[in-house]
Amino acid sequence: MPETHAVPLVWVVASHRELTNPSGHTQLYTVVDEAGQRTLLNMGLQPVCLPRVPPERVEAMLASVDGILLGGSDTNVNPRLFGEEPAREEFEIDHERDDLAHPLIRLAVARQVPVLGFCHGCHDINVAMGGSLHQWLRDMPGVVKHWEDPDETLDEQYVERHFVTCTTGGALERITGMHRFPASSLHSQGVNRLGDGLVAEAHADDGLVEAFRWHDEASFCWGFQFHPEWGWRWHPAYGRIMNAFVRACWERLARRTGVKERPLTPIVA
Repeated sequence: MPETHAVPLVWVVASHRELTNPSGHTQLYTVVDEAGQRTLLNMGLQPVCLPRVPPERVEAMLASVDGILLGGSDTNVNPRLFGEEPAREEFEIDHERDDLAHPLIRLAVARQVPVLGFCHGCHDINVAMGGSLHQWLRDMPGVVKHWEDPDETLDEQYVERHFVTCTTGGALERITGMHRFPASSLHSQGVNRLGDGLVAEAHADDGLVEAFRWHDEASFCWGFQFHPEWGWRWHPAYGRIMNAFVRACWERLARRTGVKERPLTPIVA
């Protein structure tokens, strides 16, 4: 029989889309980003799509989970969750994701389940912790270009667009071994007021927060405005960020089950 190993189980919080089915009718579908799932698999973790969970089940189910990933989305966090009306009529809001993700984030941090958020996931974490967002960066004077061009290919959209600078002596500088590095950028919203208990770890040259963490490092909870799941194999900072999440998930599995050893996985040094 082949040798088997326990591996960390990571919930990937789903988004929801109204799509046209083959018969021409519109339905609500549950979707997750393939890049994030593929990266978790390649790094030795087991992703599981999390579409909806009744609130009364979350805490009991969380006891069997080793990490949570909140990926990107082309929707926006509901501005009413931070006390504002939508700034633009065309804003698409994923209420189902908001309702699931935000209480889940708070509970996961309290239970020391690792949380990692990219782009929209970064916004989820900030708003869940009482922060607010700039709703439309494109109208703000003096900001660098944080958004993609719709006529670009996917690979072109995820190319590094601007630099981010880590807080000197901060946790991200320690994790990456870098003070400044180029980063991808595909967002029209951004962190405005940082949520309670969150610490800024990197900024763009225009001052916009690009990375933050939960203040108590015993609970791994990080939000990144950029996309470490793209280019983690070759971008030194991205690879080390992903490594940190992988380590946190293995440590959670060890606390939860007593598993001490991990099989060899293709992790960037």
